[in-house]
Amino acid sequence: MQNEAGNAPGTLDGSLSQVAALLRELIQLTGHDGDDVPVLELQFGDILTRTALHALDQNYLVITAMLPKFGDGEGARPAPPGRDMEFLWDADEGRYVALRMVPIVSLPDERSVMDAILATSDLASAWMTARRRRA
Repeated sequence: MQNEAGNAPGTLDGSLSQVAALLRELIQLTGHDGDDVPVLELQFGDILTRTALHALDQNYLVITAMLPKFGDGEGARPAPPGRDMEFLWDADEGRYVALRMVPIVSLPDERSVMDAILATSDLASAWMTARRRRA
């Protein structure tokens, strides 16, 4: 994707418009509709990620990872310090949900957006594995 600033393909300038355009393009590539609020859904193994712009200020990319159903929600708590993620129990779904907010300005290119999504999935998977071992 060539951006409006004329930079090299794949380069982002930290603007909301470029990240929103990238999300819409990725959503189209997955065969889903963009709707009014673009939400990119990607499946990594048994973890489903959903990525969108933060609804309130849109300065963040919000990445959620829906973990497979396990456990009963006891002891749901934030991830260890420094992980910039929290894990919440969704009682309606009977599963944990990992939530990560990534500042748009920290995403210099398209690859960094995809890396952030994949890293969120990997961190959620590692957290789930550790919880299962403790059980």
